[in-house]
Amino acid sequence: MKAPTIDRIPAQPHNSGPSSRLPLNHTQHAVRTARHHAEAVLTGWDISQTVVEDAVLVISELVTNACLHTPNGPAELHLLVQDQRLVIAVADTCADSIERAVPCDDSDDDHGRGLAVVRALAYAFGCHRTIDGKTVWAQISTQAQNG
Repeated sequence: MKAPTIDRIPAQPHNSGPSSRLPLNHTQHAVRTARHHAEAVLTGWDISQTVVEDAVLVISELVTNACLHTPNGPAELHLLVQDQRLVIAVADTCADSIERAVPCDDSDDDHGRGLAVVRALAYAFGCHRTIDGKTVWAQISTQAQNG
């Protein structure tokens, strides 16, 4: 089942769970820094290892895209647990939409598979423009899938 693409990040309810923000510099270490941060934070929140592994893969893809498309601008990783879902959001300074970046299933392109991976792992994902660029987000269930 494909994850629906929604153009707005889910609203943060008043009863949302823990959250984390990590400013990212556009260096060769940004993706690794984001992965290590997410793994430590999510493990600290008692998220299952399976969900942590999926989340780290999604984060790697979203941060990689932010670094590739906004090499001179800042980015920020946001993590939030709400309603048994982990919301992963990466804000950057590139205003281009992600819609044209999701490859067709029959594409032979060597690049552009990252958002297909996000789509496969996420309950929902999307992109919305901000004053300074855009935020690309994904939701993953915090409940590990059985078999």
